[in-house]
Amino acid sequence: MTTWIVDVERDAGQLIAQVRDLPSAHTFGADFDELDAAVREVIALVLGLPEGEHDLDIAYAFPVPA
Repeated sequence: MTTWIVDVERDAGQLIAQVRDLPSAHTFGADFDELDAAVREVIALVLGLPEGEHDLDIAYAFPVPA
């Protein structure tokens, strides 16, 4: 199973996500639960997976505070 690495940053109160190996797969959410659901949906859309096929292995990468 592929592990999708997702870079996350905060901007203007939103969490912004970019899937490293899928340049066109980016999304946002107000909190982590919303972001996780949106990330799963955008990966499925880009890969052309059937609707509801969101059982994906995802690792989230957050920036380290300075």
